Amino acid sequence: MSQPDTTQLRQFILDHFNLDELKTLCVDLAVVYDDLGGEGRAGKARELVLFMERDSRLIDLRAVLAQQRGRAYQTRFGDDAVQSVVTSTPPPRRGRGRFERNPRQVFVSHATADAVFAHRLADDLRRAGFSIWIAPDSIPSGQWVSAINRGLAESGVMLLVLTPAAMESPWVEMETNVAIELERAGAMRFIPVCLVKDRYDPVWHAYQWMMFDGSYEAGLDALLRRLEGAPATPTVSPASPPRERYVKEERNVSSTPDRRIHEKTDIKLIRIPAGPFLYGSSDADEMAYDDEKPQRTIDLPEFWIGRAPVTNAQYKRFLDANPNHPVPNIPDKWARPYNWDQKRRVYPAGKADHPVVLVSWDDAKAFCDWAGLALPTEEQWEKAARGTDGRIWPWGSEPPTAEHCNFNGNVGSTTPVGAYSPKGDSPYGCVDMAGNVWEWMESWYIEGVSRALRGGSWFYGGRNTRAAYRGGGNPRSGLSDVGFRVVEHLSDPGF
Repeated sequence: MSQPDTTQLRQFILDHFNLDELKTLCVDLAVVYDDLGGEGRAGKARELVLFMERDSRLIDLRAVLAQQRGRAYQTRFGDDAVQSVVTSTPPPRRGRGRFERNPRQVFVSHATADAVFAHRLADDLRRAGFSIWIAPDSIPSGQWVSAINRGLAESGVMLLVLTPAAMESPWVEMETNVAIELERAGAMRFIPVCLVKDRYDPVWHAYQWMMFDGSYEAGLDALLRRLEGAPATPTVSPASPPRERYVKEERNVSSTPDRRIHEKTDIKLIRIPAGPFLYGSSDADEMAYDDEKPQRTIDLPEFWIGRAPVTNAQYKRFLDANPNHPVPNIPDKWARPYNWDQKRRVYPAGKADHPVVLVSWDDAKAFCDWAGLALPTEEQWEKAARGTDGRIWPWGSEPPTAEHCNFNGNVGSTTPVGAYSPKGDSPYGCVDMAGNVWEWMESWYIEGVSRALRGGSWFYGGRNTRAAYRGGGNPRSGLSDVGFRVVEHLSDPGF
């Protein structure tokens, strides 16, 4: 069945809209409820459908019903019915033609259940100087399909308000599919805005999310920086310890029973002893997500882990030995502070001891293969970060401050590894396991789709820096706040 007829539409309205909701439906369709004939809810529903048919606007009625009662509409009438709504008007054109695309117009796609958040975000973006397309405000005279088509054609950015309700909305799914195709064609930027962390469709894990699951203000600030095309201007964190202390501590790292230097890379390794530890989060942690639970005891063999994320200077050793491997460089404004010189194959000036970023999981794996090392599993990384006692952050269970780590945009960029030592250290002496950069894991986050990320970054809030927090990223993408650290299995080569 491609399109429901008038009888089916009337019955659907009666099954899924009470009287007040029916009146709101009329408002969304620019129909005056009191002007409709008929008595009672059934009579008004019948007259609404007939009015839309006479006005040649049944396609708009179908669109609104699919948008407001997405899963029920899809269940009743099938996927083809939803598809027919979207394809009933010509697809948006790129470049010059019917519409002009505005790079500062933002199309906000959201489920009806998330309307309060979506409109708050839209209002704040307007105050920041952006033009906004959002339903139903941007739909004149109830012309839903043509208005959505025009919105997608004119907008330079699409924000997807990512929640479980959005996953249930076939209309949001269709808007997202169009936006992704436009982004692949270079016509639109697609940015998921994660309001509620959950297990989402794999396609959405291929993009960098803007997190709004903690502080709204912090999320808005980060989103505005991204929309403007570049990260915040780097500043010096007043809480960062003096550079002299960092250098002195580095020089004191020598080969001991618990510490050694990997000769090929100059990476300082720390021994993590064999034994059990508490992995994941308990219900007592009010910030915990479902994918961190339940907390359980895991027993690991001994392994060695990098004291810090791999730095630019250490990564250069790999690139020097592999002249055909591309250097970290992404041709976007936001990446400029981190881009390597492609001709000279050198890292940005003054960032030798900063963690290397703009590296994909594949790049990190290539480095490890060359060095005879490996990426940590999530279990290995979490034990090194929190020890055995189940603490929430590397230093304990008190929330992070600007003295513990580089997070929440406090600095606005990466910082030298170890800059927050010893206050931010893990029980084993590992540094930067909270903030600075996310770290690629050997483990999958979603099998075959996204690799796990741990540790939070300079860009994200304190909730994301917890040792048990799990994130995921497209293994083929590099970002300005994602790096990696390594492990070595001296005691158990077959681990």
